[in-house]
Amino acid sequence: MGQTSRMMGTRVKEHRLDINKQNNNKSVISEHRLNFNHNFKWDEAEILDKETFLSKRLISEMIFIKRQTNSLNLQTDTECLPDSYSNIIESLPKL
Repeated sequence: MGQTSRMMGTRVKEHRLDINKQNNNKSVISEHRLNFNHNFKWDEAEILDKETFLSKRLISEMIFIKRQTNSLNLQTDTECLPDSYSNIIESLPKL
């Protein structure tokens, strides 16, 4: 779902509502749901990390994205992750 400073319940609700919007500007989650008829387990969504500072939250999000194997994330926001993290991330278990 991505990093946010808002409550997780609010963010999940936004994603669920986005699926039913009648516009062409849908999230990756909404597009996946509509294209593949994939029902998400919204009640099983979990917080992977908590961080007050935006810059640290963004780095944490990039690391979690890089660790995923079957991700819906387009990974365009991981381009800013310094190369020095690559070896460390590759040594961590995939999610």
